[in-house]
Amino acid sequence: MDNELIHDIASELVNAEENKVAIERFTKERYPDLTVEQAYHIQEALIQIKRIDGHKVIAPKMGLTSKAKWEQMNVDTPIYGYIFDSMKVEDVIVHSNYIHPKIEPEIGIVLAEDIKGPGVTREDVLNNIAYVFSAVEIIDSRYKDFDFKLSDVIADNSSAKGYIFSKQKIQSDQLDLAKEKVEIVKNGSVIATGSGKNVLNHPAESIVELANMLGEQGQIVKKDEPIMTGGMTSAVLIEPGDVIEINYTTLPTIKVDVK
Repeated sequence: MDNELIHDIASELVNAEENKVAIERFTKERYPDLTVEQAYHIQEALIQIKRIDGHKVIAPKMGLTSKAKWEQMNVDTPIYGYIFDSMKVEDVIVHSNYIHPKIEPEIGIVLAEDIKGPGVTREDVLNNIAYVFSAVEIIDSRYKDFDFKLSDVIADNSSAKGYIFSKQKIQSDQLDLAKEKVEIVKNGSVIATGSGKNVLNHPAESIVELANMLGEQGQIVKKDEPIMTGGMTSAVLIEPGDVIEINYTTLPTIKVDVK
C-alpha cells in the first residue's frame, strides 16, 4: 500500500467524521487484506491531516482493553489512538455532532515522568503516577452499524470522537485502581457496571501495553499528558434527551446531558 493510497483512506475517514456520514468498513470489499501495520500508517496519516487542519493531540487512548473483546476480535493485544483538543465536551453532548455515539467510563492517568518501552512493567507505571482522574470517552465509529474488523478500527483512530475529564485530581494512593468500581446511570436507571479490573486486569497494564507498543516505534509515553486507559464497561449508546451520570467508588462523578 503506497503513501498516496494511505493518505486517500485517511482523508475518507476524516471526511466521514466531519460530514457525520458512516461508510462501509474497508475490509468488507475494497481492502479485505488490510493489515494492522498498514492500518497504523493510515492512522498516522489521519492524525497528520488533523494537525494540518489545526487540531492538537492531547492524549493517547487505549482500546480493546477487555479480554472478552480480545476473544470477540480474535486479537491478543489492545490498540491505541489519540484524542484531540477539539473533541473536548463539558456538560452537554450535542448528538448531532456525531454519527452514532456511545460512551465508555474510564480511569485516566497522568504520569510524573516519561516512560519508554519495551520492557515496561506494571511496577514501573505504578511508581510513576502523578495523579488519577475520572473520564468518559465518546466513541463514534465512522463505519456503518459499528461494523469493523481490527484493521478498520485502528485506521479509524480507534473510533475516537469525544472526551470528558473530571477537574479533580486524585492521588493514586487514595484508591485501588483495579478495584475502583463504576456505574452508568442513564435517565435514572443503572444500565452498566464495571471496575478497573476490566481494563486488562489492572489499568496500569494498559499503560504498560501502550509504552511497549510505542517503544517499538521509538516513541514514549509522555509525562503530564492524560492517558485514557480503556473502557471499564461495555460502550453504551446514547440518544438526545438522555441524562447520564457516571458514578465511581472514589473518583469524581461525571454528569452530562445529551441534546
